[in-house]
Amino acid sequence: MTTATPAGTSPAQKVLALAVTEIKLVMRNRTMAVSTLLVPVALGVFWAFSFGGGPDVWPMVVALQAAVTLGMGLYLTATQTVVARRHTRVLTRMRTSGISDPGLLTATLAPAIAIALVQIVVFAVIDLVMGVVAPVNPLALVAMVLAGVALMVTAALATSVVTPSPERAQITTLPLVFVMLGGAIAMAVIPAEGWLQALLLVPGAAVGTLVRLAFGGEIGMGAVTGTIVATVALLAWAGIFARVAQRKFRWDPRNG
Repeated sequence: MTTATPAGTSPAQKVLALAVTEIKLVMRNRTMAVSTLLVPVALGVFWAFSFGGGPDVWPMVVALQAAVTLGMGLYLTATQTVVARRHTRVLTRMRTSGISDPGLLTATLAPAIAIALVQIVVFAVIDLVMGVVAPVNPLALVAMVLAGVALMVTAALATSVVTPSPERAQITTLPLVFVMLGGAIAMAVIPAEGWLQALLLVPGAAVGTLVRLAFGGEIGMGAVTGTIVATVALLAWAGIFARVAQRKFRWDPRNG
């Protein structure tokens, strides 16, 4: 698989052109499109219809939808894309195109981010139709999306270090995907008081906590404090993964 040389004269134009090309390539890959776009949406719709409605249930449903969007729609797609481009040495070749390294990675990750945002919009519409009430703390949802995206993008770059081929990404991403789903379920429904607040250190638990706070739930430390702590926990993990990626990331499969 090859990627066309971005057109345009300015760095921004080149990054945009490459990002558009990357999105087209992802959509042409039927296996990736199904596993990272259709499967998460299907799971989110299934959960919405299976668990029913009610103030006690919707936080768990929304938390699951958020976790599967970040874990599969973004993390898995981003890891597969980066590894595929490195495996075919596209990243190495594109470094001679005049695009900076951050710009090249931004363009490469654009499809995964776009897919995740589309899924979030789809779930929002589905939940609205199903009768979910508007969140009382919408800033918690905004924080969850922004910090969650930062976490999954950096985690994808770090995971690509130990992923030798695009096919192996289905395996190397599983641990964090399971952690995201399990933590989101736990913190969306269990009474988060006392020592259980330590679960906020788990990435998925922070996602579930922010969803819970968005819908007026309590976690034992107040809405404002809880939102800040959960957001910082997600960003701290993003920083750890970014550090790993910065030190270990490989542009060419022959380098390690």
